[in-house]
Amino acid sequence: PVQSLLAASYAKFFQKGAAGIRGSLNLAKRLSPIAGMYGIAAGIGLFISAPMVPYIIGEDYSEVVNALRWLAPIPFFKAMQFFAADTLTGAGFQGLRSSIQVTAALLNFSLNLWLIPLYSWKGAAWSSLTSDSLRMLSLWLLVFVLYRQEVTRSKRLQESEH
Repeated sequence: PVQSLLAASYAKFFQKGAAGIRGSLNLAKRLSPIAGMYGIAAGIGLFISAPMVPYIIGEDYSEVVNALRWLAPIPFFKAMQFFAADTLTGAGFQGLRSSIQVTAALLNFSLNLWLIPLYSWKGAAWSSLTSDSLRMLSLWLLVFVLYRQEVTRSKRLQESEH
């Protein structure tokens, strides 16, 4: 559902973002609560339904229950980061978006190299939770920093015209 919402709104991010990040952010503010609620519902669904996995695919997969529960926040992180990322791209900040995404991928890779040998799947889970949450926070932080800069520039321009 989130991917469908993203695909349906992608062109609109460019239309709204042509005037600056305020336009694409206004669109994201309308759509991200829907995606966020879906991400929360999906996470709760994963957490609650995790104990059914061994009954469906066999007792050999009983450890999957814990892994699914650890990773339950990921749908929320992903849903929220997609809209921040499209806000940036729509407003012409693809390079900054990509920098954050590459940095998060490198962080994930590095954490995996360190944590998996020590903690097995729990290390991988921590790595994913850390990199995905930081990617989400970094993307939104960048959106708001750029938004504040745009608002400040706009106010200065208006003041200089008067």
